[in-house]
Amino acid sequence: MVTIGANVRIGMRCTFVTGTHQIAGPKQRAGSEESAPIDVGDGTWIGASVTVLPGVTIGAGAVVAAGSVVVRDVAAHTLVAGVPARFIRVLAADQ
Repeated sequence: MVTIGANVRIGMRCTFVTGTHQIAGPKQRAGSEESAPIDVGDGTWIGASVTVLPGVTIGAGAVVAAGSVVVRDVAAHTLVAGVPARFIRVLAADQ
């Protein structure tokens, strides 16, 4: 399940992946399937071609730069970028 808050902007070609596999033994590495929700907070901006992996929460007012791969939670009012996405800076929360 993907939950998207109010006033969120999502660029083109973004992918929200809620399913994955456990790593299994050598006969079949893609083991049992599992899923985890994704939560996108109010006012978030997700740039083009971003991939968000299972279980991630993107906090309110955050910005995810184009082309990023989000593998862990993003704090509210922060800018993240890269593969994997990393903290760049804090954004103003009072505007």
